[in-house]
Amino acid sequence: MAPPPRGGDVLLEVRGVTAMFTPFTPSAPGMPVIVLDLEDGREFTLYNVPHEIVRAINKLQDSSVETLGDRETLFDVVVDMRELLSPIGERLVRVVVDEIDYSTALYTAKALFDLGGISMTRRMVPSHAIFLALLFGKPIYVSKRLVDEQEELGKAEAPVFLGEDEFEDEDEF
Repeated sequence: MAPPPRGGDVLLEVRGVTAMFTPFTPSAPGMPVIVLDLEDGREFTLYNVPHEIVRAINKLQDSSVETLGDRETLFDVVVDMRELLSPIGERLVRVVVDEIDYSTALYTAKALFDLGGISMTRRMVPSHAIFLALLFGKPIYVSKRLVDEQEELGKAEAPVFLGEDEFEDEDEF
């Protein structure tokens, strides 16, 4: 199918996906994030994604995979048995991250499926929708509006947390 319509909300194509754990401080555990490399050279980051999704995306991409000992998650099984799920992949057209709920600061993605001439859109957790698109090699898009908003939030100077109630900033708290 053709790329999504580029009407009122411009959609940027994702050219690369990196799933990783980013530490807050040297002594704190890492935060699971997904970084989407966009067609215009910018990045869009999803924070606090499920650990299982980070591991599953890395497994899909043949990166080093953090294990849970001898236990696997549903996502591990799905990666290993994706051929059995091929009918889902055949119907998945694309994934678009294009919503944010400002009261919860949570993004929403839409997965578009073609059911033989009938289009079905499912509102999904973005990391899960991205995993699904990667699993079946389908395109992923992000709303330019969301990317612009995330960049603006990043420009706002925030104090750097150093430890117990210590901040580094030009202004004192």
